[in-house]
Amino acid sequence: MKRLEIIANKAVEEDIIAVLEECGYGESFTYFHPVFGRGKKGRREGSAIWPESNVMFLIYIETGHGPTILERMKVLKEEFPQEGIKCWLGQGPEQTV
Repeated sequence: MKRLEIIANKAVEEDIIAVLEECGYGESFTYFHPVFGRGKKGRREGSAIWPESNVMFLIYIETGHGPTILERMKVLKEEFPQEGIKCWLGQGPEQTV
């Protein structure tokens, strides 16, 4: 099992959900909003000065599904170069209850 984290501008939230649905994870993720931060694409603080915000997805996926999702997220980043989209794929839990 792998852990996939995605942090992105709120503007591409529905596009990310579409990717997850295409990859079989449309009903299997945890979603956080609003998420605030700073990055190469600017500040996302939800304030009057920096009004935008981010979203964060946390998904536990089958080990073999990681490359497919990452490839689709790469395409999404190319479609929306002005929006911040970042993905991390790492080791998931060894045991669950």
